[in-house]
Amino acid sequence: MLRKLSIAVLCFLKTDLGIALVITIIWKFVMLGIGYFVDNAVNTNVTFLSHTVGWDSNWYINIVHDHYTTNGPSAVFYPLFPLLVGLVQLISFTVFDPIMSAQVINTIAVWLTLTALFKIGKILLDKNKSFWLIALVLSAPAAFFMHLFYSEALFMALGFWAYLFALRHRWLYMGITLAILTATRLPAVLFIALCLLEFMRAYDWKIQHILNKKLLYFLIAPLGFIFYGIYLLIIRGDFFAMFHAYKLTSDWSYQVLDPNILKTIGSITFEVGRATIGLRPFDNDITINHLIPLIALVTLGACSLYLIIKKRGLFLPIGIAGLISIVMFTLNSNIVSAHRYILPCLSIYFAIVLFTKVKYQSVILICVCAAGFAVQVLLFALFVSHVFVG
Repeated sequence: MLRKLSIAVLCFLKTDLGIALVITIIWKFVMLGIGYFVDNAVNTNVTFLSHTVGWDSNWYINIVHDHYTTNGPSAVFYPLFPLLVGLVQLISFTVFDPIMSAQVINTIAVWLTLTALFKIGKILLDKNKSFWLIALVLSAPAAFFMHLFYSEALFMALGFWAYLFALRHRWLYMGITLAILTATRLPAVLFIALCLLEFMRAYDWKIQHILNKKLLYFLIAPLGFIFYGIYLLIIRGDFFAMFHAYKLTSDWSYQVLDPNILKTIGSITFEVGRATIGLRPFDNDITINHLIPLIALVTLGACSLYLIIKKRGLFLPIGIAGLISIVMFTLNSNIVSAHRYILPCLSIYFAIVLFTKVKYQSVILICVCAAGFAVQVLLFALFVSHVFVG
């Protein structure tokens, strides 16, 4: 019996799910270790998971407790993540508090994210290069947000699986997954765009083939958002409270709609230039809210263009979706948190893997991952120290 069990475990560990699970566990232990060490060094009255809570986490915790009934601005944060946190807490008979429940959700979500990424990589690249995709994602500067009391891990898991279903032409499953995704975060529209582009590619970009009954599955996608709006209409009397909530607090006063994204990017670049030559302090505001997001957007743009111009074919939808993402992330007259928002953008990871087709590919990719992880640890430490990092 024990031998059969051991064989079954070994067989499982050779599957995509098994490999992703092992990587997830290792990564989670690393994040827990770093987070607890920094938290214990800089803060008082710490717990093992207190380092995972800060900034937006508090909004989600409030939602878990009051279900959007008392705090007006909380409607900005979509309901799926706090709903699942509350569900895990309920299933555990409140043995798990919201923070522990969030760790359960995020651990499963990271596992599913890596599994989907591994499968996507094997379709578009090959098995060995799939490991590099996972390494690049987990070492990305903003990857630690998948460990925090944030919805990043859940959003990426659903988004990657929706795209995987699209690649496999499982359009109904794709539509259902996108519907769940639209109850998670507003940038779900970017994955809808990516899947729609993949749908068009699957039919050779020919309009007469694209207009078929399977296109109707995309009508399922907005259901998560619609149900959220209905809930807000019932308790708040406002279907679009998730948008109007920005005006109920000064916390997001910098979020002002401005379609002139070139002006936004130009003004940010100008401020970074001023700080570089000493005309203004090169402080946290410049580093976190200007320089790092700007580098992230430039990287996203360069990688997306590379896929469009050089690779096309299979990678054209990913490249186009990357450029669309830049537009969305700069529409509110700022680029604050752009380095966090681009974490799910696949064009960066595929472009880096495809671009490094040289003799020393492994060395280059190791250096890229090491540099990204170093920045990630720094940002993670700042977050634990109560410094806004996106």
